[in-house]
Parts: sequence; C-alpha cells; structure tokens
Amino acid sequence: MLEAKSISLHRGGRPILRDIQLRIEPGKVSVVLGPNGAGKTSLLRVLSGEWDPDPEGEVRFHGQPLSSIPVRRLGQLRAYLHQESNLDFAFTALEVVLLGRSPHMRGGERPEDYRIARKVLARVDLADRADDLYTHLSGGEKQRVQLARVLAQIEGPPEERRQRCLFLDEPTNNLDLWHQKTVQGVVREVADSGTAVVMIIHDINQAIRNADHIFVLSEGRLALDGAPEAIAADPRLAEIFRVRLNSVRLQSHRRPFLLVE
Repeated sequence: MLEAKSISLHRGGRPILRDIQLRIEPGKVSVVLGPNGAGKTSLLRVLSGEWDPDPEGEVRFHGQPLSSIPVRRLGQLRAYLHQESNLDFAFTALEVVLLGRSPHMRGGERPEDYRIARKVLARVDLADRADDLYTHLSGGEKQRVQLARVLAQIEGPPEERRQRCLFLDEPTNNLDLWHQKTVQGVVREVADSGTAVVMIIHDINQAIRNADHIFVLSEGRLALDGAPEAIAADPRLAEIFRVRLNSVRLQSHRRPFLLVE
C-alpha cells in the first residue's frame, strides 16, 4: 500500500534519513520507535508527502508515486496528526474538526460533514464539548479534538478504507491514562476497518502492546523491522536506546513487558 524506496533526507546540509526501505500494510498499526533525534518525525513527514525525500528516493502510495497524486485526492486518503497543533482562533471544537473535512468539500459544509464531525468527537469522548471554544480546552482535550479532526479527514466510502492511511505523531501526548486507553482503542478500530495507521510512540511497552509491526530508527537508519515480539526479544533494541532491558511476562499482557534496568 505505502512503500518507501531508498528514502534519504538532508535538511540544511545535514543527513536526517539514510536509505530507508519499508512497506506499510493496510489494516495494520505500524509503530515507529527510536531515540530522540533518530528521524522519526522526519520519516512521517516524508511518508505522508509533507516533505520530499532526496531525489534518489521515492514514496509510492497504492503503487503510484506520492508526488503525482493531486493534493485534494491525497487529502482525502491520508491525514497527519502532528505532535503539536497550534490554533489560536476562536473556533469551537466542532469547527476545528470540520477543518478536517476541507478536502471533501465543494462550496461549504454539508449535513454529512457535520454528522461525521460529531461522530468522531464522540469517538474521542468529547461529544459534550462540541460547542466549547477550542482555546478554552485543556491540553489533553485539544489533543483529542485534533485527533478527531484527522479522523474526520479520512472518513469516506467504506470501499476506500484499505486505500487510506493515518499518520499519528505521539497521539497520546498530554493524555491521562483513561484517555490514552481511549485513543489506543480508536487507533485499533481504525486499523481494523482496513486503514493503515503509522504512529510514533516513545513508550516501548505501549508500542509492543499495540503495534502489529514495529520499525526502529537509529541515527536516521532503519535498524530493526519486525513483529512486536521479535523486536522485544532483539538484544539490539537495548543497544539502540542505550539502556539495559529485562523482558518479563505479565498475566494481563499477551506480549512481553520490558523493564528498564
């Protein structure tokens, strides 16, 4: 569905990504892990089409070069939640979510756009805050409104679900434990519907617990690539993060849990 071929990236003359090859599958949650400065956000920006890779590399979306897809169509098929989304206008939460419907609109909002916006606000547990000013919300509530915005953006015909891709950069930032769990549940629902999800997470155990596939970056290179259980058992993971890791099994977890020593 989404393929990166020989992706490298230089910014300000400095190498950020180095010869990355990977494939993102529909209906799966793919998590990108790595230390600070490893190139995780840069990779998402390239995969989403926000940044162009160096000329020798290419990103293909449904077999088509990403750069050749019309902007409006690309906006209907993929959405990107940035780690920080600043918005200081006096919009209501509902109006912010409706911004995600922009690629689908021709001449203004339709009743269908409002229906979708209210539906996704309910999915992130904010149905009762739809008419509140975005600027009056807490940091965690703003984060969930922004998640609802990108969910609204990729909402479309069911037959296109396997053509869509959702990019999330630290989607559980600023959230309490309950709403972290809520967001993780929403992410799983999106993937189970057929949409590909590519997500950056800093918490290794959260990644192992929620991912179908994990990519680990180190100094701009793809260092590890595989199923969560395989990544958790790979001794190179501890080397990449420069810590000692001890794998344990918890009754409440079907996958290993890593303790930092």
